[in-house]
Amino acid sequence: MTQRPRWLGIVAAPLLLTGLLAQPAAADVSTVAKIIQEPGEYEARFPDVLTLRDGRLMAVWHRATAHAGSVGTIQLSFGSADGRKWSENPTPALANPGTMAGIDTRDPKLGMMPDGSVLMTFFVPGGKVYYSVWKPGWTRFTDPVRLTAPGIDVGIYSHGGPLALADNGSQTGQVLIPVYTVDNDQTGYKGGAHFIRATYRPTGDPRLEVSSAHQIIGNANPPGRKYFEPSFVQYGNTVVTVVRSEQNGGGSPAIVVRWNPYTATPAYEYQSFSDVHANSHHLLTTAGGRLLFTYGDRARAGRPTVGMMIGDPTADWTKGKVLPIYDSGAQDQANPSSVEIGTGTFLTLAYNAKPKTSDPKYGGTLWVVQSQAADY
Repeated sequence: MTQRPRWLGIVAAPLLLTGLLAQPAAADVSTVAKIIQEPGEYEARFPDVLTLRDGRLMAVWHRATAHAGSVGTIQLSFGSADGRKWSENPTPALANPGTMAGIDTRDPKLGMMPDGSVLMTFFVPGGKVYYSVWKPGWTRFTDPVRLTAPGIDVGIYSHGGPLALADNGSQTGQVLIPVYTVDNDQTGYKGGAHFIRATYRPTGDPRLEVSSAHQIIGNANPPGRKYFEPSFVQYGNTVVTVVRSEQNGGGSPAIVVRWNPYTATPAYEYQSFSDVHANSHHLLTTAGGRLLFTYGDRARAGRPTVGMMIGDPTADWTKGKVLPIYDSGAQDQANPSSVEIGTGTFLTLAYNAKPKTSDPKYGGTLWVVQSQAADY
């Protein structure tokens, strides 16, 4: 695997509801809808959202009573094109929820396929990643299939949406699934950020046929550094990746990686995004060709959701204006996802993970927050 360092630090991740509970976090943004307030002790966490070919929005999230250690299910809701109206009764995302009964299904992420289908990935404790498919006209996703790949079977996790590559004539139907692995002291295996490459077969029973797996960057590079939660977007012949980074369990600048996905052996270019400690994050290609980067800002107390506009995603990133988007006041938040509903108008999902014992009015709620390109 060829790796070309870019920067030092890498050695070769309408209903108007304004004024509610410490959110949104700036005058430039407004909360425009509520998707759900989960009942009882349940909370809506780790959402993802995309725009369907018919103009509607699709949102999924992890419904559970806690961040971890409880059995959660993936919920599904459909929204209007402007994001103001959502399903009155969200449903389990899987057509047959019993296929994962008693298993914590976590971090659902969505990717649009060329035929208008949606590919959803998620992981379960112990390091198993699954995928499931939705097609236009359906109300739920197919029974999940475990995703395995050569060389990274020690334990894999996912936190970024599948990316359907643009066809280049010789390569069609190619999908990249961002994953990460963790260190395993028993085997000596060193984890890091990876991707799985597969071909999407939409006819009959829609499925992925895995062809290869590739490591983007490995842990302990430098010592004490860990890399996880990669996410992808594509600009021409370049995939732009952000990888979450931590140094000895603390904050560390996010890593931006660029590479050509059509070559047999990826040649990565790395950049340490100085002074940007992005935990959970999301990448959105805008109608104008820029990139909306939303993330949980570890450099701020409570890790609130913020956003930044990247003018030229395929060049070295420069830190610009950081726009506060949402801050529930809870310590456990962020994990944003965004869509563009009209040129320069963005919706970002944000959740309030406060237990209802401390916040009965707004705890457990999944919100839709709007911002404009001019805000950034």
